[in-house]
Amino acid sequence: MKVLGTMPLAHNPGEKWTYGLNTDLLGCLVEIISGKSLDSYFAENIFEPLGMSDTYFNVPNNKADRLPSVYMENKEGKIVEWSASERKIDPNYPLMPKSYFSGGAGLSSTAYDYAIFLQMLLNGGIYNGTHILGRRTVELLLSPQLDTKIVEKDNFSLAFSLASENSGNLYARNKDTFSWGGYFGTTYWADPKEKLICLIMTQQTPNSHGDFVEKLTNIIYGSLK
Repeated sequence: MKVLGTMPLAHNPGEKWTYGLNTDLLGCLVEIISGKSLDSYFAENIFEPLGMSDTYFNVPNNKADRLPSVYMENKEGKIVEWSASERKIDPNYPLMPKSYFSGGAGLSSTAYDYAIFLQMLLNGGIYNGTHILGRRTVELLLSPQLDTKIVEKDNFSLAFSLASENSGNLYARNKDTFSWGGYFGTTYWADPKEKLICLIMTQQTPNSHGDFVEKLTNIIYGSLK
């Protein structure tokens, strides 16, 4: 993070969205300000209060058998198990003890646990009577950050891709729906208007049937009464 702080910005804030290390920097700041490691801080202030009992940087040994295998497609288009040498990423990293905790990556969780987290945001920072964030903090967290004149599809909030006027009908999702996904093929979204949370957990990347998310989205929204 000290090295990152010496580097110039790729562009001015609000001009466009670029995948970066900004969330990792926030994780570093949390550790400095709290005096705790990020895994301890998250567990004490987010996971345990919300009842997210299956979310970890280091998956414990007694839950190791619940970690699913990761798959990919080979050159012939056949589904094969992900090799530990592929892209120099070993999918069993959640089981490998680590002491560096990234603010932007590295957590393992379940659909149920992450649905709790998303529901907390939809509730304005509260879940089951437990206050995690202030209402105004959540509003700022989910507010659009890009100049609307340059937005072609999605806008971006401080933490998620954000459906805009130009992208609201892309997957039948409503404006202000916030979403993102995971490296190995997971995707999710939360729609404030419909009070709807959807999580699709796959364990394959890349795949040649990426349009299944659009198809499932249309089925879900088409079933709303």
